[in-house]
Amino acid sequence: SLTAILPVLPHSFEGLEALLSPFLAPSDTVREVFLVCPQTILSDARRLLKKILSYNDAVGHPNISLLPYTSSSFYNSTLTSVVSRVRTEWVLVLDSFGLRDLSSGQQAYLLSPLSVSLPVGPNGFLRFPANFSRILATSDFEPAEYLIPPFVAPTYLFPRFFSRLADSDPWLAFGVHVAKTHLEKIGGLVLPSDISNLQCCAQNFHIPSLETTRIEHNQTGILSADNNSRTQKQPTSALGHLVLAVPHLEDLRAFMPVVCRLQSIGHTISVLLYQASSSDTVYCSSEGCALQCSTLSHTVPTLHSWLDSLDASPDVIFALDIQDFLSATFTMVLLHEPYRKTTFIRLPRADIPHSEWIGSLTLRELRNWNVPEITISVITDHRPHSLQRLLTSLTRARYFGERIGLRINLEQTADFETLRVVQDFEWPHGDVFVHRRVIHGGLLPAVVESWYPNSNDSYGLLFEDDIEVSPLFFAWVKMTVLRYRYGGPENISPSVFGISLYQQKMIELRPEGRRSFDARALFTADGIPNPSTPYLSQIPCSWGAVYFPEHWREFHDYLSIRLSEYSMKIQENVIPDIRSNKWVKSWKKYFIELVYLRGYVMLYPNYANFTSLSTNHLEIGSHVKDQPEEEYLRKKALFMLPLMPLMNASLPLFPGLLDLPEQKLPSLSSLPVLDLTGKLCLASKLLERGTKRRTELTGCSATISLTYDARELMCL
Repeated sequence: SLTAILPVLPHSFEGLEALLSPFLAPSDTVREVFLVCPQTILSDARRLLKKILSYNDAVGHPNISLLPYTSSSFYNSTLTSVVSRVRTEWVLVLDSFGLRDLSSGQQAYLLSPLSVSLPVGPNGFLRFPANFSRILATSDFEPAEYLIPPFVAPTYLFPRFFSRLADSDPWLAFGVHVAKTHLEKIGGLVLPSDISNLQCCAQNFHIPSLETTRIEHNQTGILSADNNSRTQKQPTSALGHLVLAVPHLEDLRAFMPVVCRLQSIGHTISVLLYQASSSDTVYCSSEGCALQCSTLSHTVPTLHSWLDSLDASPDVIFALDIQDFLSATFTMVLLHEPYRKTTFIRLPRADIPHSEWIGSLTLRELRNWNVPEITISVITDHRPHSLQRLLTSLTRARYFGERIGLRINLEQTADFETLRVVQDFEWPHGDVFVHRRVIHGGLLPAVVESWYPNSNDSYGLLFEDDIEVSPLFFAWVKMTVLRYRYGGPENISPSVFGISLYQQKMIELRPEGRRSFDARALFTADGIPNPSTPYLSQIPCSWGAVYFPEHWREFHDYLSIRLSEYSMKIQENVIPDIRSNKWVKSWKKYFIELVYLRGYVMLYPNYANFTSLSTNHLEIGSHVKDQPEEEYLRKKALFMLPLMPLMNASLPLFPGLLDLPEQKLPSLSSLPVLDLTGKLCLASKLLERGTKRRTELTGCSATISLTYDARELMCL
């Protein structure tokens, strides 16, 4: 027995009879149909339904119920709560197109499914750093991580808390739930493209493996300045066609600074206000920014038809990360030509007022929005209050629609309070992985083993537990990674190994000891035209930083070589006259060695008043020993920095993310370069120093290439 759930939306209302026809035919399986519709069309839907049933010849048709929802925000919750009412063996979850676009064989299967303990439907996906990767239908069933409607599933698969998934992506969440209960970790099966012979399928059916699944990525093209395997979308022009699709005029106004800046650069902007009236479109312009706005109408009733009416296919679509009648439509539309290469960017409504920085991105960078996969890794031991402060600041930060994985790495000596903080912690922005050592390792392995890249689009954000972050730290990360990893070739260099969140206020590596540092004062004294510019420094940051995958892998290999003493004794000083030679238990000692030999650099922010995206509370631990309070507070003041706040009228004096030269990140070649002692230096000079020292250490003068090969570097 089977229950069907069919959304009835304003654009599909007139075709209700055709949508219902497969369920009005005599059937041994379909027992009930729930029609989910907006409250605004409930009366009309009820009249139309009575009319359809009155002149329909079907005898013994299933029970048909109308369930309204009051606003678009309740659409998904109503749809998912219907599942709890189902009393049949199977549930058929449909989208607003019903069974209309499916083959006769696919329709027959969904109405009379095989006895399979998985959801089955034509639209399955795998999760990747991009929003989705659709699975190509073949001549057999293909496994998927999740399905979107239409699909049929055994009723018992839906958890009791399914209706609570409406605030997230319910179909992705359902797929994850199903996979957890399935031996093969499969969230659903994709129907074959030709399934006319159901008897054959029933006899030969087997559950395939995810490893053999054929996928169709939502991104194309490979580009890298250093010939690596990072994926990039390459627009054919610097200017593109950008679409903003939001429900209300107020949403457009909040996003105005972004779209107006993008339009001023020369991009074509099209705006769809899909829940607004046509009269609202006259208010779509502001001083110096005239936008072309549209609404849905009888002539253009759907997102698909509106996109088809545009002069050109969009390169990028911006939308809100909300669940309403149009949200599922986006995914469906972007599966079809000519929209498969369109980049889809979904932003939470609460983040829109803080998204002006998005307007500074180039078309190439926007097109690569979904490519980087950034993982946060937290290293902690027995400082529960510090850990709680860090986790709270991470939770409150803005992530602009990104799902961010969080790794919490616990030392073997973690105390009960620290373990309780981790156990009670809830992370609303993605998955959490907790790792605890069984043998005490110390800070060096704790940091080095806390993260490892799974691809060249994988990035590690490393935090020790005495760090606190700005609510805008991820915006800085996203903006800089897109510019200096996925921007034009002129802005990409294999010498850049990461991005710091922390502003340098002290230089610790000079042989004479710690010295205060002010990048703006240094640049002004040297006559650099824009002393507020970010800059490149050889010093690796351990107080909140992003590390790039190729360099982190090379560091792992380099550290293994050094600790094995295969190339030189561990006591050997790789860098002449540098304080880090004494940091024998620090991972940074060895990373600094690699940086010196390679001529690598890290990007640093340089905002006014040392305003930073992270700060260090300098608490007692591996590197900060217990000391008299007065001395401790004096040292702490040297490293504590003001965090960049969310901008509002009460904080006008704080710098914002776009307090940069020309309100955008400068080109890579224009950035000042500093060596390990904080002195200005040419990048070529850094490389020359490292090459010379390598020859002195190894006796090897062979030319080295930047292939991230530590064995080649050490002439092994």
